[in-house]
Amino acid sequence: MELYEEVDNKKKSKLPMIIGILLTVLIILIIVIIGTIIYLKQSVMQITVNGQNKNEIEKLLYIPEDDNTKLYIPIRAIAKYLNYNDFRGDYKIKSEDSTKCYVKNENEIAMFTKDSDTLVKTRGDSDYEYVKLEEKVLEKDGELYTTPSGIEKAFNILFEYNANKKNINIYTMDYLNKMYASKLKIDGETVKLSEEYSDQKAIFEGLIIVIKNNIYGVVDVESGNPILEFKYEDIKYLPATSDFLVKSNNKYGVIGKDTSIKVRTVYDEIKIMDNQNELYLVKQNNLYGVIDTKGKTIISPEYKQIGIDISKFTQNGIENQYVLLNKIIPVKNNQDLWGMFDIKGQLVKDFIFTGIGCSSSNLSKIANAYPAVVIPSYQVIIVEKDKHYNIITTSGEELIPTYVLETIYLKTNTETGENTFYMAYNNNEKVMSVEEWLASTGR
Repeated sequence: MELYEEVDNKKKSKLPMIIGILLTVLIILIIVIIGTIIYLKQSVMQITVNGQNKNEIEKLLYIPEDDNTKLYIPIRAIAKYLNYNDFRGDYKIKSEDSTKCYVKNENEIAMFTKDSDTLVKTRGDSDYEYVKLEEKVLEKDGELYTTPSGIEKAFNILFEYNANKKNINIYTMDYLNKMYASKLKIDGETVKLSEEYSDQKAIFEGLIIVIKNNIYGVVDVESGNPILEFKYEDIKYLPATSDFLVKSNNKYGVIGKDTSIKVRTVYDEIKIMDNQNELYLVKQNNLYGVIDTKGKTIISPEYKQIGIDISKFTQNGIENQYVLLNKIIPVKNNQDLWGMFDIKGQLVKDFIFTGIGCSSSNLSKIANAYPAVVIPSYQVIIVEKDKHYNIITTSGEELIPTYVLETIYLKTNTETGENTFYMAYNNNEKVMSVEEWLASTGR
């Protein structure tokens, strides 16, 4: 009996030790599990879009092994996460060119080209905006990639990337505007945000255009304080310059986000005509002129028309109707004659032309011929005098002594997409390559 009790007592004395060991093992296991979870979280990129987990985006990303602070995103693959459609090739002249791509939503198109550091944006009309990228577009495994900054500019988003914490937070423009509208108690009835797509881009400057009882102002989203007071008949945001177009007493001017006056409110219309060269088209007393973004007059507002109708020259690849070859501004006077200014406002060619470009009805008789206005490879412009044509340089030099050409046109190679230019004379019976002729003259 005593032996049994002794054995039982020994078992009881070991029980606390066994429990202690088990508890220790359990604690170690918990620590290991927690450590593993933390490690896995730290090793896996955490990605959100408008606060929603989208970790699957990680497999799309390209992070160079030698520099994890750099990040490249496939343009087409990210599009669906941001409510954009994506396409291979060029938007203007449709193709399957793998060196180009564009993304599109219901309001805007953004176009990328391999090895280019320029993003081209358009609303689908003749107005194009050229945006400088911090790096050239990269091609990898048949896909085009750009940086977070390039993605921000193309898709109108806020892209926050923390390489150390391994997380990415993406916020769309619509989400940000709604978030700050809620924060500032903008009810959408007596007080509302501008619904214009381009106006909503002001959110990336920390600003929003607000309308109170049909009077416009601009508000800082963090403080809620007005930057431009509520006293304007209309306000539009100009994304290319980050300034505001304001309307007062039925006249327009431009005010900076720092409230500085860029352009006085004296014009009937103001629009960006070339953001690369920082030029505005202005209208005053039903006549047109050009000023720079600081308000300096480049071409006095005394002309009937500035710029050409590029819808006639769709195959020529013209993106800016106001500035040809990034140098020349075509201008029509009240006598319906055309002249040419350079982007500094110097008159390059007097008002002697009856037209710019060749869109002659004679082209309908030539198979697969398209109207032409510029020959980019030689930086020359096609001009018309009384239904005959010539070619001039951007310095105003006429390359053919007399106006004997009856048509100048282009044909597009269906395989390469390249344009070849031709000129015809002698009742269109004599035809030669413009570029071959220019080369033969030593140009």
